[in-house]
Amino acid sequence: MAEVSLTRQFIGQARLVRLLLWRVGDSTDIDTCFSAAREASMLTEDDESFLRACLKAEECQRTDNKQLTEIDQSTIKRLRRCADKLNRADAA
Repeated sequence: MAEVSLTRQFIGQARLVRLLLWRVGDSTDIDTCFSAAREASMLTEDDESFLRACLKAEECQRTDNKQLTEIDQSTIKRLRRCADKLNRADAA
């Protein structure tokens, strides 16, 4: 089986985080969603800053096919940790 590129992993994880945020905030307005996640103590300010940058980079990658940020394995791992926080906290 072929290994999935870091770029594809990044895009997939960023999209998952966006969907989880929409669910947490019960809205597609990203600011409302981040506010709801903060109020529920799902994300730290640092997490929010990181996720905002990632979501912006994913959107730019999707629309302009330009990579705004350096993607490495640690970026993917951090995205997964944030997705886990949003998913676990929402289920509780």
